[in-house]
Amino acid sequence: MTIDQLLDYMYENHRIRRQKDIAKFFDVSTQAISNWKRSGKVPAKYALKVQVSEPTDYKELVETLTEVLISLNKNIKEIKSIQAISNISAQYFSDGLFSEKNGNPIVRLTNIEGDWEKLTGYKKEEILKMENIIGKIMEVENVNEYLTRLHPVGLSEASYKGYWLFKHKNGNKFKISGKTWIDYNENTFKSAFSVVNK
Repeated sequence: MTIDQLLDYMYENHRIRRQKDIAKFFDVSTQAISNWKRSGKVPAKYALKVQVSEPTDYKELVETLTEVLISLNKNIKEIKSIQAISNISAQYFSDGLFSEKNGNPIVRLTNIEGDWEKLTGYKKEEILKMENIIGKIMEVENVNEYLTRLHPVGLSEASYKGYWLFKHKNGNKFKISGKTWIDYNENTFKSAFSVVNK
């Protein structure tokens, strides 16, 4: 460390400029500081004292690192989910949440892409406001089997390729074919699909 670096450090971190105050900080004589100025260098044992950072606030550090890891994990999941559903030809896309209430499956869509109004007869805003699309847009033939698939044992995430039964606002039913990526920890999914028959 040069003397100029030391002087900058002392002022920026301790608001100390005078030679006698610097000597007091290091517990040396003012002559020692004069010698450092003359040589232009600060002895290593004293330079080390100012280069050691303040004690780490470990609680704050852990909280910050936890936030970073959570964010990173979410980004990784987002990438994995997009990769899982992007390898099929699709016209319609959806993000959603699933749950169970009183033994009944509940599926809510949080984002949709594609001409869903033509597909279902409902406007995008109507679909996103629906508390449960089952019975309105989506038909479930076997509720117990569907509930079992919503809570598999030992899986935290998975992707499925298959068929689903949809229903238009006018009552006509049709099949869609696609792929869904599911996060079982957060009860979320991402789907991509196209119509098989309508």
